[in-house]
Amino acid sequence: MRIALIYHQFVPRGGLEGYLMEFALRLKAAGHELDVVAGEIHPALEKELGAQVHQVPLLRGSPLLRMWQFEREASRLAGELPVSVTIGFGRTTTHDLHRAGGGCHAVYSRLLPPWKRWSLKNLLELKLERQLYTSGRTRQFVVNSAQVAGQLQELYGTPADQFQVIHTAVDTARFQPAADRAAVKAAVCKQLGSDPDRPAFLFVSLSHRRKGLDPLLEAWRGVDADLWIVGKPLNAHYRALIARHGLGERVKTMAPQSNVALIYQAADWFIHPTQYDACANTVLQSMACGLPGLISVHDGVIDLLEEGRNGLLLGQPGDPAAIGAVVGRALGLSEGDRIALGEAARATVEPLTWEAHVRKWMLLIEKMD
Repeated sequence: MRIALIYHQFVPRGGLEGYLMEFALRLKAAGHELDVVAGEIHPALEKELGAQVHQVPLLRGSPLLRMWQFEREASRLAGELPVSVTIGFGRTTTHDLHRAGGGCHAVYSRLLPPWKRWSLKNLLELKLERQLYTSGRTRQFVVNSAQVAGQLQELYGTPADQFQVIHTAVDTARFQPAADRAAVKAAVCKQLGSDPDRPAFLFVSLSHRRKGLDPLLEAWRGVDADLWIVGKPLNAHYRALIARHGLGERVKTMAPQSNVALIYQAADWFIHPTQYDACANTVLQSMACGLPGLISVHDGVIDLLEEGRNGLLLGQPGDPAAIGAVVGRALGLSEGDRIALGEAARATVEPLTWEAHVRKWMLLIEKMD
């Protein structure tokens, strides 16, 4: 089958781009021919895919104009390409299928500070999202959680039968429990300057405000455990919060890791008080490593979670006292109960292989013919 993939950049820059490149390579490995519509594509990926590339020359200097220009040109190309199916992944409106990997932008944008929420770029994103779900120029929508599907249906009135939930794939070979967890924790604690005998909660983030770091640090004033923060370096605001709350000995920071699986394997708990996530990869990866989590109900990954069986839910992730109460429950569990939660979390995501993920996509594409 000949398949066109439409996104403004096929380069290794973020989670969506990483997913898209892996998805494209999997399609090629399955024997499909690919067309790529993009403003930019990494030369090595272009060579590896052997795809027919339709490059849209984009203006420099203005993200707003580039977004508008790419949508216009991609919509034109989508109707002209001699392919079996067109699939969009970003701020485009015209294709057979579209995957909303980032969730519902209208819900997410409510969390932005006013100067971003009312920027011309964000207003254009909102306009394009509305067109995507109301114009009829896209036939089917793929989302990675039922929560996202519900949000989009409620906001835009898009019929429920136009949505298909296909949960994000997890590399369970890379992300798996450690053979000797005690040794892994000891090594990571040595790197962090942490005591391996103390319970450690892991927070992974490149967007601290949205991921809920402020209420988490507020909650940590009453928690006798270490908090490992992995990801974006802390700015002056967060360093001041840590100092003000007297958390210097309990909070340990680490830059983004190429082998983040080791950190998942070393921690005792994963904590994720996000304000909004469609279905966070970090949660799925931590579960695959057998790491039990305290997970916000504002993350679509709760499709897969059952309170007390394979994780604990943060029902009020913006409330420090509520976060502290769930952390207290976690610390009150026996080691055997903690391990059982982690084993159930691992079992939950084991079916989410890339092979199963691509198979669900192909079933949907074939059904549309």
